[in-house]
Amino acid sequence: MDSLGREQTQLIRRAVIALEKLAEDPVLQIEAGPPICPHCQTINPEVTVVADSGGKGPLSEFAILPECGSCEQKFYAVPIEWAIFTTHQEAEKEIENRREVFGSVVNN
Repeated sequence: MDSLGREQTQLIRRAVIALEKLAEDPVLQIEAGPPICPHCQTINPEVTVVADSGGKGPLSEFAILPECGSCEQKFYAVPIEWAIFTTHQEAEKEIENRREVFGSVVNN
Protein backbone atom coordinates (compact mmCIF):
# COMPACT_ATOMS: atom_id res chain seq x y z
CA MET A 1 0.00 0.00 0.00
CA ASP A 2 1.41 3.40 -0.89
CA SER A 3 1.73 6.27 1.59
CA LEU A 4 -1.43 7.98 0.27
CA GLY A 5 -3.44 4.80 0.88
CA ARG A 6 -2.03 4.46 4.43
CA GLU A 7 -2.85 8.10 5.17
CA GLN A 8 -6.43 7.64 3.96
CA THR A 9 -6.79 4.46 6.02
CA GLN A 10 -5.57 6.29 9.14
CA LEU A 11 -7.99 9.16 8.51
CA ILE A 12 -10.88 6.73 8.07
CA ARG A 13 -9.95 4.94 11.33
CA ARG A 14 -9.82 8.27 13.19
CA ALA A 15 -13.19 9.27 11.72
CA VAL A 16 -14.76 5.95 12.78
CA ILE A 17 -13.37 6.29 16.32
CA ALA A 18 -14.72 9.86 16.57
CA LEU A 19 -18.12 8.76 15.26
CA GLU A 20 -18.28 5.90 17.76
CA LYS A 21 -17.51 8.32 20.61
CA LEU A 22 -20.30 10.62 19.45
CA ALA A 23 -22.72 7.69 19.35
CA GLU A 24 -22.05 6.71 22.98
CA ASP A 25 -24.58 7.71 25.59
CA PRO A 26 -23.66 11.12 26.95
CA VAL A 27 -22.62 11.37 30.57
CA LEU A 28 -24.13 14.39 32.25
CA GLN A 29 -22.46 15.73 35.34
CA ILE A 30 -24.50 18.24 37.24
CA GLU A 31 -22.87 20.01 40.13
CA ALA A 32 -25.65 20.53 42.65
CA GLY A 33 -25.01 22.25 45.92
CA PRO A 34 -26.18 21.00 49.29
CA PRO A 35 -29.64 22.10 50.46
CA ILE A 36 -28.71 25.31 52.28
CA CYS A 37 -30.98 28.22 53.22
CA PRO A 38 -29.69 31.22 51.22
CA HIS A 39 -30.53 33.57 54.11
CA CYS A 40 -29.22 31.92 57.28
CA GLN A 41 -26.95 29.29 55.67
CA THR A 42 -28.54 26.45 57.66
CA ILE A 43 -27.72 23.15 55.99
CA ASN A 44 -30.79 21.08 55.15
CA PRO A 45 -33.20 23.17 57.26
CA GLU A 46 -36.71 22.10 58.12
CA VAL A 47 -38.97 23.90 55.65
CA THR A 48 -42.65 24.50 55.02
CA VAL A 49 -43.90 24.99 51.49
CA VAL A 50 -45.78 28.27 51.76
CA ALA A 51 -47.36 28.55 48.36
CA ASP A 52 -48.77 26.08 45.90
CA SER A 53 -48.43 27.82 42.55
CA GLY A 54 -51.02 25.58 40.98
CA GLY A 55 -48.88 25.96 37.91
CA LYS A 56 -48.82 23.82 34.83
CA GLY A 57 -45.90 23.17 32.56
CA PRO A 58 -42.79 21.06 32.03
CA LEU A 59 -41.45 19.32 35.12
CA SER A 60 -37.99 20.77 34.49
CA GLU A 61 -39.34 24.32 34.89
CA PHE A 62 -40.93 24.00 38.32
CA ALA A 63 -39.77 25.77 41.46
CA ILE A 64 -41.00 25.58 45.03
CA LEU A 65 -41.35 28.40 47.56
CA PRO A 66 -40.36 27.08 51.00
CA GLU A 67 -40.03 28.97 54.26
CA CYS A 68 -36.98 28.14 56.35
CA GLY A 69 -37.78 26.84 59.82
CA SER A 70 -34.57 28.36 61.20
CA CYS A 71 -34.88 31.98 60.05
CA GLU A 72 -38.47 32.06 58.74
CA GLN A 73 -37.34 33.60 55.45
CA LYS A 74 -38.83 32.50 52.13
CA PHE A 75 -36.72 31.47 49.15
CA TYR A 76 -37.08 29.72 45.83
CA ALA A 77 -35.79 26.22 45.27
CA VAL A 78 -35.34 24.74 41.80
CA PRO A 79 -34.49 21.05 41.64
CA ILE A 80 -31.36 20.58 39.55
CA GLU A 81 -31.58 16.82 39.34
CA TRP A 82 -34.81 14.87 39.53
CA ALA A 83 -35.14 11.49 41.17
CA ILE A 84 -38.31 9.99 39.71
CA PHE A 85 -40.06 6.91 41.11
CA THR A 86 -43.17 4.92 40.33
CA THR A 87 -44.01 4.04 43.93
CA HIS A 88 -44.12 5.84 47.25
CA GLN A 89 -41.87 3.16 48.77
CA GLU A 90 -39.12 3.86 46.22
CA ALA A 91 -39.35 7.58 46.96
CA GLU A 92 -39.18 6.94 50.70
CA LYS A 93 -36.06 4.80 50.24
CA GLU A 94 -34.36 7.64 48.33
CA ILE A 95 -35.36 10.12 51.02
CA GLU A 96 -33.90 7.81 53.69
CA ASN A 97 -30.65 7.58 51.73
CA ARG A 98 -30.49 11.37 51.50
CA ARG A 99 -31.28 11.65 55.21
CA GLU A 100 -28.20 9.53 55.93
CA VAL A 101 -26.00 11.61 53.61
CA PHE A 102 -27.18 15.03 54.73
CA GLY A 103 -27.37 13.96 58.36
CA SER A 104 -23.66 13.19 58.30
CA VAL A 105 -22.96 16.61 56.73
CA VAL A 106 -25.01 18.45 59.36
CA ASN A 107 -23.61 16.45 62.27
CA ASN A 108 -19.94 16.87 61.30
